[in-house]
Amino acid sequence: MTFKPSQLTGIVLAGGRSRRLGSTQSKLLTRIDGEQILIRIADVLKKITSELVLVVRQNQDDDVLSLGVSLDMRVITDTDPYSGPLAGIHAGLTASTTPFNFVVAGDHPFISTNLITAMAMAASHDRVSSPSAVIPQVDGLINPLHAIYPRKHWIAYFAQVMSEGETSPRRAIEKAKVANYPPMTIFTDEDIARTDPHKISLFDIDTPENLNFAKQITEAQISKDATDHAMN
Repeated sequence: MTFKPSQLTGIVLAGGRSRRLGSTQSKLLTRIDGEQILIRIADVLKKITSELVLVVRQNQDDDVLSLGVSLDMRVITDTDPYSGPLAGIHAGLTASTTPFNFVVAGDHPFISTNLITAMAMAASHDRVSSPSAVIPQVDGLINPLHAIYPRKHWIAYFAQVMSEGETSPRRAIEKAKVANYPPMTIFTDEDIARTDPHKISLFDIDTPENLNFAKQITEAQISKDATDHAMN
């Protein structure tokens, strides 16, 4: 099956707090190379999705909401009465109008159209009747906050595990993996390396050290681009 942007919604989770970063400002408003992270994410997703959904926590009151609106994102809140990333994923899938969805936490400044497209193709390939989630796994650890989820099966599954008291996306995915339901495909280190050899797409910002490293990455990219331009 050929992947089409009309099949995919981009869902950005924006309800997290920046405690470990030591900031009162949302991480999504942090600037990398002069550009706020949410803008960086939206600019990439607009190239490969038909709609963008921004999920915020209940009663969230900051500039993330207005920035999302200015980026033509549909702003919704976590599934009531729950909160946290699992409730955010469920809310985003419920709001989506497409069969497949790329869910990403809003602190990933280097997401890649190539990697997302490869994951979306893996989700839809030969699975019309039973579409598969595609979850990356790096160094043995799954990342449910940079993943493809079909609406089919997964909305109901996440609602069920939340009703049972589950709050962790990673534990929810591990339970599904053990039960072999809903269907999922693990995107391995080797799969990721085909489009993103350094796995930079999966880099997220949690701490001041992460933020400094992100800035070093962009500085290195700028330097490389300048060198490539000079050589051409």
